[in-house]
Amino acid sequence: MMNFKLRILKSKFVIANGVQHAKQNFGQAISFFLLLFLFFTAFTNSFASTQEDYNKANAFYGEKKYDEAIEIYNALIEKDELSTAIYYNLGNAYYKNNEISLAILNYERALKLQPDNEDALFNLNMANKQTVDKIERLPELFITNTWRNIVSSKTVNSWTYYTIGLLFLSTFLFVIYLLAGSVFIKKINFYSGILFLLITLFCWVMAAQRNQLNLSTNEAIIFESTVTIKSEPNPTSEKLFTLHEGTKVTLLEKVNDWSRIKLPNGNIGWIPSEAIVVI
Repeated sequence: MMNFKLRILKSKFVIANGVQHAKQNFGQAISFFLLLFLFFTAFTNSFASTQEDYNKANAFYGEKKYDEAIEIYNALIEKDELSTAIYYNLGNAYYKNNEISLAILNYERALKLQPDNEDALFNLNMANKQTVDKIERLPELFITNTWRNIVSSKTVNSWTYYTIGLLFLSTFLFVIYLLAGSVFIKKINFYSGILFLLITLFCWVMAAQRNQLNLSTNEAIIFESTVTIKSEPNPTSEKLFTLHEGTKVTLLEKVNDWSRIKLPNGNIGWIPSEAIVVI
């Protein structure tokens, strides 16, 4: 009888703890959703103002008032309102104004934010056809090229969002595994959690690789109509070759007012830093 009473007391204690724990979780959930609501409200107000300016710029573009549209798009960028759409539309406005180098620069910046944007890729290709320099890229190993394409297919932020989302999903599945009473449901959630955890690790590796690629690859567009590439960072050094407006180069280093660049075909030389704009 004593043992029976003891078991009843233990059961009541467990239930009381469970109720108290549930109340605490409910309070935390309410606080979280309240903060989320306040953040969403502030974000919505800011977004409305940005959207109004963006629509105004688009209206100017539709009326073929490209200078006015360019001014508003650039003002949005100066406010750190960076988006693929803004850079893409700004590139289109410059393209219509026959400012090809600026069009290429902004298409490239749009693709930096969204590498798989088909419209930006197409328009960039059209703009590049109007440049003078046609430079062939050195061939790469199939595996190296495929890996680079996979890493570059998304931005660092995109890979990070996938990682966080999948991590939450994996955690949720493991929680269900711990709480489920059925052995069958436990197995499903356990193995599903393992699978999504592996995908999470893959996305994390992709994010790290994309970030490393961004840090190691610093690219720029030439803005001089014609510029001579030198063998050393001084104007009296040997002339190596000539490049023209709109050509994309990779920056290797900078010394005083000179930048060491590399072309897709492997050629390397020095160019005045004022002749290029970083993407």
